[in-house]
Amino acid sequence: MPVRKKASLVGLALCLLSAPAVRALDKEAKKWLDEVKPIMLPEEEKTYRDLKDKNDVAEFQRIFWARRDPDLETPANEYQAEYQKARADADSRYRIAGTPGSQTDCGRVFILLGPPDDVKKGEATDVAIPGRRAPETWTYRDRPGFKFGPTGQIQLGFDETCTLPQGNRMGEQLNRLAEGKVTSPNIGYRRGADGRIVKLAEQLPKPSPANALLKAPRQDFPISAERTMFLKGQDGASYVAGLVKGDASALTLKDAGGKKTAKVVVGMQAVDETGKPSGTTERETLVDVAPDGSYVASYGMALKPGTYTMKVALLDPQTGKGSVATMPMKLPDYDAEGLTLSPLLVLRDVQDMPANPQDALAAFQLGPMRFIPHYGNVFSPDDSITLLIFLYNPKVDAATGKPSTTASFVILKDAKPVAKADEQNYDTPGAGPSVGPVPLAKFTAGKYVAQVKVRDNVAKKDMSEEATFEVK
Repeated sequence: MPVRKKASLVGLALCLLSAPAVRALDKEAKKWLDEVKPIMLPEEEKTYRDLKDKNDVAEFQRIFWARRDPDLETPANEYQAEYQKARADADSRYRIAGTPGSQTDCGRVFILLGPPDDVKKGEATDVAIPGRRAPETWTYRDRPGFKFGPTGQIQLGFDETCTLPQGNRMGEQLNRLAEGKVTSPNIGYRRGADGRIVKLAEQLPKPSPANALLKAPRQDFPISAERTMFLKGQDGASYVAGLVKGDASALTLKDAGGKKTAKVVVGMQAVDETGKPSGTTERETLVDVAPDGSYVASYGMALKPGTYTMKVALLDPQTGKGSVATMPMKLPDYDAEGLTLSPLLVLRDVQDMPANPQDALAAFQLGPMRFIPHYGNVFSPDDSITLLIFLYNPKVDAATGKPSTTASFVILKDAKPVAKADEQNYDTPGAGPSVGPVPLAKFTAGKYVAQVKVRDNVAKKDMSEEATFEVK
């Protein structure tokens, strides 16, 4: 049976704040921007320049440093102190014709990578002119936290004004290094209902029963959790969302018109390979109890690419009882060069609906779209499914200025196709090929494999992703 093509989802991503206009900054705001420019991300600068309220400007600055704080639980911001020292050092080393050294390319590289392993001076030409210095070639070799490809090193050439050559990708690579300084991308510059930036104090983990449960996990009742999707976010981060499932008999239930619900708190904490928390969130939500007595809630947060131990907590705020499910997780780097794919999602539906923070599936709300997953990808013949994947970093055709990708979907049972869709072509970055709804009424009971094949027509590169689901 053919699979009907669903309208594609294109450019769906996590956003900071929209900043359509760029305004002139006052003297104090401009001074602060110049001081942090070496590590400020382009999206952050756009947001900062768009702020009109002085209180929002001050809050932005607090959030900016908190996002880079390696340990939010200590009163000091160790990285901020480290940065100020490196900036002062760069200012004294690389000052050019009245320009502070930290605002030159030399200074930015020095701040982001530290002192080079080797410096080779070139032939002096215009060093007699004020503000000039001999050109230099810096060599950096692999070090903890920085790998420089198959050669194990990178060489950077600076001219007499401490500037990198124009037209290469070094600026983009420096932005990637600056992204690496953001340790808590789940803290952001989002606006509240009043239109103001949400205060840092409201975004930081607070002493709470859910937070205490994450720090000292216990099992008052059985729960299980699964990771459902990874998506590319901003600032080099990824967004991870998943589901937690349990037996409602352990919760405080309410019955309204024969429908049973329960209020729960869902908490999530990511612990990196050093054992340090990299992010903590919690949210109160209302879950519906299914006929079999089970319930499902969602969790989600932004994290840097890397390997983590994920802890998902579920707490009954009425009784104080709670449990924690733990799982390993490796988040991909979607900013890596070349085509990358998100996991293939098998969804019950994709709906256009307003956000509701208390909804059990609120973690699957991206902009106006709500993804509707099903725990374990187990469906009934009465269900329909939608297959969805996101494509990142396809190569751009130099002639057209656009990428060109092709995606095709197929559903297999016992390695034999039972449904397939026509190829879909895209010329936009961040495309989201999808097909559905696919009715399961004629699918016999058993396990299936959903598969998508993607070709980057410009780079001549083929990739594929697959996901399993079951019909019962």
